[in-house]
Amino acid sequence: MIAPVIVFAYNRADHLKKTLEALSNNQLAKDTEVFVFVDGPKTEKGETSQQEVVKCIEIFEEGYFLRVHKIISDKNKGLAKSVINGVTDVINQYGKVIVLEDDSVSDPSYLSFMNQALNFYENCEAVWSIGGFTVPMNLPVDYKKDVIATQRVSSCAWGIWKDRWDKIDWSETPYKKFRFSFCKRGKFNRWGKDRASMYDDQMNGRINSWAIRFDYAMFSNNAINIIPRSSLIQNIGMDGSGTHSHKSQETSFYVELGGRTEWQLEVVEMEEKVRKEFCKPFHMSCFTRTKRFLGNLLYKKKK
Repeated sequence: MIAPVIVFAYNRADHLKKTLEALSNNQLAKDTEVFVFVDGPKTEKGETSQQEVVKCIEIFEEGYFLRVHKIISDKNKGLAKSVINGVTDVINQYGKVIVLEDDSVSDPSYLSFMNQALNFYENCEAVWSIGGFTVPMNLPVDYKKDVIATQRVSSCAWGIWKDRWDKIDWSETPYKKFRFSFCKRGKFNRWGKDRASMYDDQMNGRINSWAIRFDYAMFSNNAINIIPRSSLIQNIGMDGSGTHSHKSQETSFYVELGGRTEWQLEVVEMEEKVRKEFCKPFHMSCFTRTKRFLGNLLYKKKK
């Protein structure tokens, strides 16, 4: 079965159009069912932006995909709640999903890779998810594999199965044992020095992230995320237009698309030399981490 695709959109019709155009040029587009979730506006001005987003979706309703479903919210849920609820609804029907945010321009082979990988790794319990975005990195010259094992979700473009998704505890319960466990914090930060601080920020209400809780569940289950060695996604949202993106990230995360059509899929393990290269864009100094930790201790969570 071809996995359905979920696209999460908000108020960027221009970004969404590029995302859907690229997706429609994928090799499996006409066999793929697409669900577009549009979050509600925060202001009256946002209502106009939402209308533009809806019009953009309507362009692609006929002739581009197997079917297109619009799910329009009249209330602003925020990205985290939109993703959690949307993925849950679709994955309960289909058993697996592929997800894109509205600023993710895909290579024409993206759907092919994601479907092949979802089928190949489905019964491999160590694999938590499949990612389509690979950060710019210099792989060791002796690394010849077509895929890489990481422990960090490719949050702008990814896929997962229902049995893994159902294991995620989105509540504050896991965090209570994590917050003052400096051993766990250190291990969690092996795949990005920013992660423990992001988890603190999330549980204190300073950010609204599904991805950091997804990452912690993957870490807790000692599982991995599989990504292609060359990125199949170009993230165009690092231009300051997104809620969780900053203009300063644009250069750090810019990649050329992979352009491959075939991959040798195999069971791979996390490798230290690869991990070090992968984590370079996610560096955070000890001073900044300490400052963030103390700041979260003093921060009063908004009710």
